[in-house]
Amino acid sequence: MFTRLPAGDGEHYLFTLVGVVSWGYGCAEKEYPGVYSRVAANTEWIDDRVCGDLSPNSCTADGKIRDYALDSLTANARRRTQNVPANNGRTLADLIKGEDYFGPATQKEELCELLGGNVDEETLPPASSSPSTSSSPTHAPIISPSMAPSVSPSLVPSSFPSGSPSLPPGKSPRKNFITKDRNGNQKAKGVMFQLRAEEADVMLERISFRTKDDKDTEVQVYLRLGSYDDFPNKGMDAADWGLPFFNGVPYTIRNGFREVTLEDVFTVPQGQIASIYLAGKKEIMFVEGQQEFAVADNAREDFQLSTGISTKKPFQQRLSDANFVGGLTYYTYTVATKVTSTPSLSPTRVTSTPSLSPSSSKLPSLPPNEDTSSPSMLPSNLPSLSPSENDNGGDSGEYTTPDVYEARENAKGVMFSITAKSKLTIKGLGILGKDAKESDLWVYYQNGSYKDFDALDKDEWIEVFNDKVMLDPDELVDIELDDDIMVRAGGTVSLYVLSKKGLLYTESSDEQFDIYAESNDFFLRVGTNTKKDFKQPEKLAEFVGRIRYQT
Repeated sequence: MFTRLPAGDGEHYLFTLVGVVSWGYGCAEKEYPGVYSRVAANTEWIDDRVCGDLSPNSCTADGKIRDYALDSLTANARRRTQNVPANNGRTLADLIKGEDYFGPATQKEELCELLGGNVDEETLPPASSSPSTSSSPTHAPIISPSMAPSVSPSLVPSSFPSGSPSLPPGKSPRKNFITKDRNGNQKAKGVMFQLRAEEADVMLERISFRTKDDKDTEVQVYLRLGSYDDFPNKGMDAADWGLPFFNGVPYTIRNGFREVTLEDVFTVPQGQIASIYLAGKKEIMFVEGQQEFAVADNAREDFQLSTGISTKKPFQQRLSDANFVGGLTYYTYTVATKVTSTPSLSPTRVTSTPSLSPSSSKLPSLPPNEDTSSPSMLPSNLPSLSPSENDNGGDSGEYTTPDVYEARENAKGVMFSITAKSKLTIKGLGILGKDAKESDLWVYYQNGSYKDFDALDKDEWIEVFNDKVMLDPDELVDIELDDDIMVRAGGTVSLYVLSKKGLLYTESSDEQFDIYAESNDFFLRVGTNTKKDFKQPEKLAEFVGRIRYQT
């Protein structure tokens, strides 16, 4: 963490290090702090370490770290000042203005010389012999922490807690992907394509693409889970997509592309497909594809891009098959398929801000480490997300599947999955029984799609309801879950409803995991029935009933 402080000459300012990263939950994660060590509170220890062991040639005779930048701006600088040109006539100001700063080693050497130092520490000139003069700026007065650490921290990497991550569990660093073809030889005002997440959830943050010229133009970026081929109008109607994730002029240029930042991070769950549509007032460049839905490009194990289509205008007149040309900025998130502790907590959702007050009993948890006495940042130890502990609450919703009273098939169990469009908390279900009889009823769930774990193993599921219920084949019977089921935006959860006396469902003619129903907040996917508890599935099944939830 840096700030700009006066250099002492009444004219210049220098960037000064005021904080060193200590730990944090991710990087700039909403409602989680980043914790820094205050440099000014540890200057004596830093001087002692650097001047005593690490780099004594970088210090003055009185054991203070030498400030070469400050030297270069003072009248008594021992080397060149800012206004003295280097060998090639450039000044310090010239170097720090442009890309030369990040250029070849010779340019770095030049800059280092102008600052009064040298790239090679062994050839640094001897420190000043005057013990009374330190070139380090005077530190501003500080207020010492009320509880100073009893042991000075070590900067040796091996002394950091071995398990301390800089990212939440399962979250990767930010990644950048650029297509193999970076130019494109075709143009259209709309390019539609698909992305399939492979070994983890893919979180999209930014999308870049090339337009036919460098002139500014308005662009809309649409994203939606599922294949556009399954949308009501095959993606050729704005109603298929909902609101765009970006709507405006992409000013940013990155790697020769125009880049847009999505209004919200868009999650593509592992193993699932998302459709993406770029629509502009001016043409967007692409490469003509060989066959629609064929794999066009891939980001190793993270995702695959499929050939899509181009449109003459947004949502109008399909042209040729098209391969996307551009880049994606994203990170991946891996969710364990089996959780033995409270698994309904989504690491990306936090509804209460941890207090930073020393007197608070709810201080933010530390990252996991080998010290078992320290609190852990594992999901099971995050603050509870149940609505009863969330003063802000949320909007309650209720969705009943189409043709619910047309269901004629029955089975002991119905297994299905739900994919959330936005953050979701499932609180209860409404079900139809085979007969008007009292029956033992169970509801189980697990994060992710049940195709990704052994769904016939009871130990793979988490029980959230177990009681006797008076069922009815002609009237939905509502049950309240013992524990809320939380699903992050774009995430999928599997449910398994079992009744000793039998449940009603609709046999499906679609493929398993296809979307068969949709509310404003989630999709329902085709599942399967089981004749007995956790026994081999028989038929593809669509859950019929009601889902009560909160957003």
